[in-house]
Amino acid sequence: MSTITIKRFPECTLSEITEAWNRGFEGYYFPVAMTVESLMQRLGTEGYTASLSVVAFANGAPVGLVASGVRTVGGKKVAWNGGTGVATEYRRQGVAKSLMEATLALYREAEVQLATLEAVSQNDKAISLYRQLGYEVIDKLLFWQHNEAFAIEHPFGDPASFPYRIRRGVPQEAASLSFYPASTPWQNQWQGLRDGEAAFVEDDTGQTVAYALYKRTWDEEGKLASITLRQCAYQPDREDAEEIVRFALAHVYAPFDYTCRRGTFNFPASQETVLRVLEQAGFASSGTEQVFMVRQMEGKS
Repeated sequence: MSTITIKRFPECTLSEITEAWNRGFEGYYFPVAMTVESLMQRLGTEGYTASLSVVAFANGAPVGLVASGVRTVGGKKVAWNGGTGVATEYRRQGVAKSLMEATLALYREAEVQLATLEAVSQNDKAISLYRQLGYEVIDKLLFWQHNEAFAIEHPFGDPASFPYRIRRGVPQEAASLSFYPASTPWQNQWQGLRDGEAAFVEDDTGQTVAYALYKRTWDEEGKLASITLRQCAYQPDREDAEEIVRFALAHVYAPFDYTCRRGTFNFPASQETVLRVLEQAGFASSGTEQVFMVRQMEGKS
């Protein structure tokens, strides 16, 4: 086996990082080929942290990478792994382990308190490696879908029949709510939804009792193409939790007589009330599922 050298992103050229990305994710579950320009845009838009991201080299050529970011969530410094990839011919040779060990060392230097990542549920080898390195699975992440117009007028119930009102806002407003979840997949955190939308549910006293964060996309003709739910949370111990969820989702997924892709992205399986409401409305699994893994960090070594 070739000697593997690990370098941080700032020590690499953009071409090397791009080559590492493309080779690392070739033939993977979610292949995303990048140009230098598109990778630069992605790294900047999604908030990756160059000093916490690493590239593996063999014989002078990039053969893999781990791209990470860090955010403060609930007062904690939380690092997220936004992609671990190794070139096909270097897989099962310990490269991924070397990359992850280097990444965790950088997390310690940066005084990260919690490390998170997502892995495809069928990728047993990767999940086993992450477990060896101290990560544990805390939830499953679901991709549900409903791709047709709804057969009934009010699939979530008639919004006019509920004693709530909706207020439109921006995702970052949710972070100040007491029930905003501290452990959330990085792409669903408000920082990752700068082009997303937010719907806040208020009761008859004006108190915010729930919110939903989601993204809509449009096709080249300006027609609505998709609506994707990223978060839906409500005040705990509410006896009317299901009604609140129905009211929120009725506003997220409208108009119901319109055909587009409606779904969830990395949605926690532990959100049973939300999923039950979605299932009753006709949503079903797309066949894709991930696990959400976390690792408590020990501080500087």
